[in-house]
Amino acid sequence: MKRNLVGLACVLASATAAAQTSGITLYGVADANIEYTNNNAGAGPDGHSRVGVSSGGLSPSRWGLRGTEDLGGGKQAIFALESGFSLDTGVSTQGGRLFGRQAWVGLRSGTQQVSLGRQYTSLFLMMANYSPTAYATTYEPVVGIAGSNLREDNMVKYHVDLGPLTAEAHWSFGEQPGSMQASTGYGGGFDYRIGNFGVAGAYDSINSALTAGDYTRTQKAALGLRYQITPALLAQAAYRYNNNGTRAANTSARDDLWWLSLNYQATAALQLTGAFYYDNVKSQYTATSKINPSNPWQVTLIADYSLSKRTDLYVSTAYTKNASLNFESLNGAAAAYQIAPNEKNQFGVAMGMRHKF
Repeated sequence: MKRNLVGLACVLASATAAAQTSGITLYGVADANIEYTNNNAGAGPDGHSRVGVSSGGLSPSRWGLRGTEDLGGGKQAIFALESGFSLDTGVSTQGGRLFGRQAWVGLRSGTQQVSLGRQYTSLFLMMANYSPTAYATTYEPVVGIAGSNLREDNMVKYHVDLGPLTAEAHWSFGEQPGSMQASTGYGGGFDYRIGNFGVAGAYDSINSALTAGDYTRTQKAALGLRYQITPALLAQAAYRYNNNGTRAANTSARDDLWWLSLNYQATAALQLTGAFYYDNVKSQYTATSKINPSNPWQVTLIADYSLSKRTDLYVSTAYTKNASLNFESLNGAAAAYQIAPNEKNQFGVAMGMRHKF
């Protein structure tokens, strides 16, 4: 009798577990390329060429876990843990954090969800479909578009999908003793699609930590348009406003960034992308003051050839005038590309391979 009761209990437990369906997905991207750049900063004021292996050409290399559990009544528990790494060295990115790209847990009910943890800002996510290269590491000014704080800690986010309209809002707690505003961030955005047309808008604000009893504020706003001209040809245009109150040498204090792009599916396997970026830098911080520098611009061209659904080969190239590649010389300490003092332009080309799993 005891054996029968134990067996019945096991059957009931299995049935309950099956009813509460859950799933965990392991995913990632491994992307590396051989890259040539010129006019790099080195010994002396003149530029130097560089050839090396870089991680992340079309996509930053990363791995992660996503999970859901059915709670019944149309509700789900959800989570995501995502870790970035440099494929060329094996070193963790995002300052060495184990899950520096994403780390959050939340609840989903129908078209709505609430999540808590380290997450992307609303501006970054709402403008993702208006990025010419889907935020490619090489060569798109991602930090210039969304800011170095495109992910924020201690965030609570609300997200909703209403058919053609997607919207979200977030608040990042500063957790500063004695101040409810220092180190906080907040924002919101929307993406509306109807037929071949799409429009998105977003706003992001972040406050610095307390310094001498006060803090500074950086604000960004963006508006994007996209139109599917033919099934194979997509056109995009966007604008990003920036007002940076945090003084740091070699960063934009106030600028307006514009971009235009065309994405052409030449064949079932070959996609071609062309993008033009122009940054109207009204003022830039130096170590001691502000200046009005020459406005930089960049042209990016990409050919991406799919070997399968998960593996592709690519060639990416870019030329930047009045700044380093990706306008990195306006990103201060976040700069990945460094241009020599006597140089006014930089060129780069990368040939690589990407595998998604």
